[in-house]
Amino acid sequence: MTPTSGRPRILNQAVDMLIAAGYYVEALALPERFVTHGPRDSACELLVQINLAEAEYNLGRWSAARDRLRGLDPLAAAFPIARAGLAQQRAWIAAHTGKAGEALHHWQRAELCDLPRPYHAEHFFTGAVVLIGVGKYDAARGCARAGANAAIRPSSKRNALFVRARVDATMNDWTRAESFCHAASGHPYRAQGGDGLLFWGDVLTRLDRLAEAREAYALAIERDRQSQSARLAAERLGESWTCRQVDLETI
Repeated sequence: MTPTSGRPRILNQAVDMLIAAGYYVEALALPERFVTHGPRDSACELLVQINLAEAEYNLGRWSAARDRLRGLDPLAAAFPIARAGLAQQRAWIAAHTGKAGEALHHWQRAELCDLPRPYHAEHFFTGAVVLIGVGKYDAARGCARAGANAAIRPSSKRNALFVRARVDATMNDWTRAESFCHAASGHPYRAQGGDGLLFWGDVLTRLDRLAEAREAYALAIERDRQSQSARLAAERLGESWTCRQVDLETI
């Protein structure tokens, strides 16, 4: 593929679209094929790196995601959206790598008012996961509900159900957790979501509904093929797995 010319804003939009579609490998490759012209747009350049961190950890590359965000603070200081996005991504990464206290520190630094309204739900979702990690389960449930109420985008509305399921599972309400997962699996928004579907399979396994669990694992592979969740789902099914890639020219 020949390099594409354009501005950082266009690159950020393209990266965001690829990640939303589950094309994480392609999103990570895109900046190398994109030649910018015109004035610099530091805010969008920062957002590209913040978005690419998501691509990294969706592939299971948590250390790479953390490293991608290293050293961005001086440049992000001038842009509220970048400051908040940087802190929120660091909170998510820390919460998933066993650093609960660090996760809480970063999440508390992310100002909700600095994020665009359509992304307020994700701030609360991150908070719910972070609060689970520090053992504040009631606060986590409140955060999950706030995220559900704030959800605007279809993906946010679907993900709200998965987050609420995780909180309920933490509080040992496995039946309620499964109900939320089941609702999320049937939501019209079907892209990504492999981590939630993998979790659904684990909840069903906990409830000894093994045939349904296998179906949930299969959905994780089908809908979020490149993700670490798909690989883990395949392992649970005893199947082989490959990270399916596509030619960017065909997207």
